[in-house]
Amino acid sequence: MTTPMLVRVLRTESLKLKRTLALWMVVVAPILVVVLQFCVGYFGGERISRGKDAWPGIVQNSLALWTILMMPMFVTLETSLLAGLEHTDRNWKTLLALPAPRWTIYVSKLLVTVALLWIAHLILIAGTLTSGTILRAVQPALHLNALPWEPVVNPLLRISAAALLGLTIQHWVSLRWQTFTTALGFGMCVMVISFIAANAVEWGRWFPWSMPLMIMRPGKADVEMLLYASIAGAFVCAALGCWEFIRREIA
Repeated sequence: MTTPMLVRVLRTESLKLKRTLALWMVVVAPILVVVLQFCVGYFGGERISRGKDAWPGIVQNSLALWTILMMPMFVTLETSLLAGLEHTDRNWKTLLALPAPRWTIYVSKLLVTVALLWIAHLILIAGTLTSGTILRAVQPALHLNALPWEPVVNPLLRISAAALLGLTIQHWVSLRWQTFTTALGFGMCVMVISFIAANAVEWGRWFPWSMPLMIMRPGKADVEMLLYASIAGAFVCAALGCWEFIRREIA
């Protein structure tokens, strides 16, 4: 019975996203990165290429902009907005009075958040490849002879996994405190700390929000170990957060 109930709750959470800012941000955030990098490539021309293929640089800059700046803000905003659907109108009592077990509500919101992040990554991949195709036609100075998808897809797959631990913690924070500013402030603080942690190889690689940054720096950390740690940590944090959510008195 629990699996069909989880599917129903998950479908309900998906329907709540219609015409919300959370859904729009899935498109706006990655497209903004694509547009910015397109403008850099279009107006940079020969200065960026310097007679060489500019595609690796375009891809690397797009992924760096997304991972360092846009993705942390995206995760913070999405988790806060999804939790705000219940916090704003005091819907918790009504929601928790339904026959669905509490854990299905917590897990469904977490799964929706993960899905939104991964959909944004798909849009970023499609947008980057489309941008490269257009740049190849309108800016010959970039010397874009080929547009392989591996340099875009493979790093984003690893980044998607490395971001799970930080996303899971942010999800719990957003549901735990009912003020939007608390979740937003927490997200901004850990984002700033992650910049510092990314330069501390000894301990920075274990800081949840710096793991995606370390993935972008091959040779600085054991990539496989980071991925395993992020995935395993996400499951542990999800279980603890769900346990706390079930036991908590929600006003």
